[in-house]
Amino acid sequence: MEHRSYMGRGPRASIVPLLILLLFLPNPPIGAELPQPAEERVVEILRTLPHDSTSFTQGLEVLNNSIIEGSGLYGQSRLTEINSQNGELIRQTPINETYFGEGITIMGKSIIMLTWKAGVAIEFDISNFTQIGNFSFEGEGWGICFNGQHLITSNGTSELSFRDPISFETDYTVEVTWDNHPVLNLNELECVGDNIFANVWMQDIILSISSTSGMVEFFARPVSITSQQGNDANEVLNGIAYDPSSGGFWITGKNWTELYLVDFTQPEVTQHTNASLEGYPIKIISVVSISVVFIILYYFGKKKDPETPNFKDSHH
Repeated sequence: MEHRSYMGRGPRASIVPLLILLLFLPNPPIGAELPQPAEERVVEILRTLPHDSTSFTQGLEVLNNSIIEGSGLYGQSRLTEINSQNGELIRQTPINETYFGEGITIMGKSIIMLTWKAGVAIEFDISNFTQIGNFSFEGEGWGICFNGQHLITSNGTSELSFRDPISFETDYTVEVTWDNHPVLNLNELECVGDNIFANVWMQDIILSISSTSGMVEFFARPVSITSQQGNDANEVLNGIAYDPSSGGFWITGKNWTELYLVDFTQPEVTQHTNASLEGYPIKIISVVSISVVFIILYYFGKKKDPETPNFKDSHH
């Protein structure tokens, strides 16, 4: 009898303190299995500059007080240096008309420009824009950036290729995901620390991607800017370059009339809401699950408890 009484009452007696303890436990860490949703940030315009509307912008880079721009289209591709104080042209060099210029990046004393379908990346001397070499690769070229160790390229898929800066061979690839879904049409890239900023072709959006996991950590929609630019479907947002002097980013688009220096700010309300709710769905599920177990144990324990009167047995 004592043994049966222990089995019937013990779990019921210990469940209530367990529920109370669970509610006051620290929030559980969010691991790879339960990634936090990408955060949306606000685009703040810091400055504007005039932009050559004949430039089919494919890539931007900041060099001291200048903005280096790569432009595309067959017969119109070119490399340009712009004064970042007033937007005036400093120098420009055309690209072979058989090439469709794509993204650019600065690596040491060189500028590397991808081409779209030619399977060639062109290397220019940063001091005079003369062509000093090229690399061969397979597939299409869209965007490129240099993180100090690898040349990272996009090709319109959800994968980023991390390439050896000497041979241009791919060491490994990382798939970019946004809330566990692959992100297609990754275009112009900009490496900043451990993150990669990217345009998504035909979308008014900029992503900040972890270079390690490939996960989108935050995104921004500069719709207040894109709604004022572009006259046809091809004149989309493209080009992003980090400006160390201001901590902002220069952005523009294909055939746009202006360049914009912007910052991506974090809304305080969103920050507070995420912090206050983090981990609570897991706690709620745990409390409900334990409550269900408690009810089952209580029901069967009460049914089998010998101290509970059984009127049918008493009648006998």
